[in-house]
Amino acid sequence: MLPILMALTSFGPASSRDAGKTVDRDSVVARNVRYEVRESPSEKGHKCLYRDERQMLCPGTAFIAFEKHHKTRNYDLIVISMGELGSGTRWWDWKLIIESGKQAVIKPLANQCLECEIKIERLEVQLNEIIFSYRQEQRLISVRFHSGQLTMRKSKLDAREPLDEDTCGMLFGNYEECRSTERNPADCTMAHANSSHFSILRAEDRYAGISYGSLQRLCKAACSTGKAMGRTAFFKKVCRR
Repeated sequence: MLPILMALTSFGPASSRDAGKTVDRDSVVARNVRYEVRESPSEKGHKCLYRDERQMLCPGTAFIAFEKHHKTRNYDLIVISMGELGSGTRWWDWKLIIESGKQAVIKPLANQCLECEIKIERLEVQLNEIIFSYRQEQRLISVRFHSGQLTMRKSKLDAREPLDEDTCGMLFGNYEECRSTERNPADCTMAHANSSHFSILRAEDRYAGISYGSLQRLCKAACSTGKAMGRTAFFKKVCRR
């Protein structure tokens, strides 16, 4: 997988991770057609999308950003993200521009997705086929593009699925602070910082077996007793590793 693209700002969306070409976030050329992001002519501070100088999309959002550019035999596909900015705004919309060289359409890819990580599961250039996938609301969403058509399938995630090591390490680090003797049990929480709060929300969103409420209860129990599970026990009980 390619490295994560540079964020739009410190609070910009997590970029899609896949085999596509990394692109300029404000402009891209697909099949000799130029796409650009510009200021809205009517709404200050909002962005619009242009195709060869003609306005194509103006959603009334603070940003539109090109994320990845994929090519098949007869199509170019451009993943774009859009939404608002700010420390408390991490849910964005993702869309797919389908460009044939003669015409283009924009299709929804992910709506109000929390720091979405969109991956490519399969890319068949000659067959004009790409399968995207991402996790949202404890479901796996697969989006299949084939010869100009887009179809979406949702499936429930397994609640017994082990968490990845980085996510588990993050949760355990927050949990360790809960047993501090300086903590007031009435003020116990797994997230005293905005970044920690969104990290836990993201874990809950992407894993069916994780509950923010359950983690908070574990934290309060550790605050009350001053005792907490060790790393091995936490990884086994909470992360199923």
